[in-house]
Amino acid sequence: MKDEAEKPEKSASRGKRRRRRLLAAAVIFAAAAAVLVVFVPCILVHAPLPKLSFDLSNHIDGILAEITRSKTVTAELEISRGWPDGFRIDAKGRILDWPYTAVANVRFGFIRADGDLALSIDGTTWRLFADFSAQSADEWRINANIAERPVSQDDALVADILSRVMPGAFSNLVFNGTFSLDAEAWSTEKRPVPAWSARASLKDTDARFETAPGEFVEARNLRARFGADAIADHCDIAPMFPRADSISAAGFVLSNAYAHVRATERSWLVTEAGADCCGGELRLYSMFLDPENLNAGATVFADGIDAGEILRKLSFFKGQASGRLHGKLPFFFKDGRSLHIKNTYLFSTPGETGKMRIDDPTPLLDNLATGGLPEEMRDNLAKALSDLDYKVLKFELSRGDGREASTLAVKLEGSATCGKTTVPVNLDLAFHGDFDELLNLGLKFGRQTDKETVK
Repeated sequence: MKDEAEKPEKSASRGKRRRRRLLAAAVIFAAAAAVLVVFVPCILVHAPLPKLSFDLSNHIDGILAEITRSKTVTAELEISRGWPDGFRIDAKGRILDWPYTAVANVRFGFIRADGDLALSIDGTTWRLFADFSAQSADEWRINANIAERPVSQDDALVADILSRVMPGAFSNLVFNGTFSLDAEAWSTEKRPVPAWSARASLKDTDARFETAPGEFVEARNLRARFGADAIADHCDIAPMFPRADSISAAGFVLSNAYAHVRATERSWLVTEAGADCCGGELRLYSMFLDPENLNAGATVFADGIDAGEILRKLSFFKGQASGRLHGKLPFFFKDGRSLHIKNTYLFSTPGETGKMRIDDPTPLLDNLATGGLPEEMRDNLAKALSDLDYKVLKFELSRGDGREASTLAVKLEGSATCGKTTVPVNLDLAFHGDFDELLNLGLKFGRQTDKETVK
């Protein structure tokens, strides 16, 4: 009976000893934490810090990998006590090929850290500002931005990057505009992998590029937003919707130009693009662009194009015309250098009539003389074309196979009036030659005409 009475007393004694040990452990832990809080600032401020280096080779690919020599980010840190609390961290190093300087203010709580950062690319006016907070290695966030700022070809950082992307051609590019960037990165305990999102904006941009002496491609008020969303190793390029008030090239002006662009795994897809041109509309659908070898192909659909504006671009046409043209223009862009136009046609609106007045038929008649048309017929044709009402006007470009020459066919049906006499006209003309010559005739002829008009 005595042993049974002693058992509860021994159990209670063991419980008291266990509670005393737990209390002692808690006191020791609290004291250690207090010492740590007191001495860690001194350790951080006075302890020498090694130079940090992060290799990003496995995370950089595409054009960024091609234009950068270094694939690392380095940092040399100096830590001091901040004001009014926390720490100030001064850093300098390199982000890939570009040196930087940064200042961060960091505040520590018991299980939390937060702060802000200002980073500058040395030798430039580029500044990035960020704020951040962290509860653990799996729970953190960063918000960063580059405030809206002007950019141009004279900007040191932009000039350096573009000279690498466009070697030998960058010197021909002149531009100015406004750029901004907003980005964020985060990780949560429920999804403990890094994720980030970035959006950049380019607006109010005018650009001009010289393709050859005296020949330019020019854009006015170009604007676009672009960016990306990523999680872990997966990244999606955000859809882009560039627009421009006007784009001019080879004597043509595209007004109110726009495009809808999406990135696929291996190429860029232009789902739709369009512009106003020559009094009508141009539309393009489903064009794939291979970014590695810069190959692209699609068909441009033309609707309501002013016949007079098109004819004035032809070197053999000296006069005026009215009426509307419709048709399609398939093209293929190869290696980012050469443009090939496939079988193309433009035709007048069925059932509608137009007028044509050729003031100087000499270029046209000279071509017909080379083709063997008798002089009497050329004279009659010149009279007919001086006052012609047409009901059919058609242009058709047919590419030759192999070594065969390409053909630009022009068809005219209508009636010509000379004094009180009106006669029917049915004219079929064919211009043969090398495709590049026809391309020059169809796309770059406007320069000579424009110069003569100025004279």
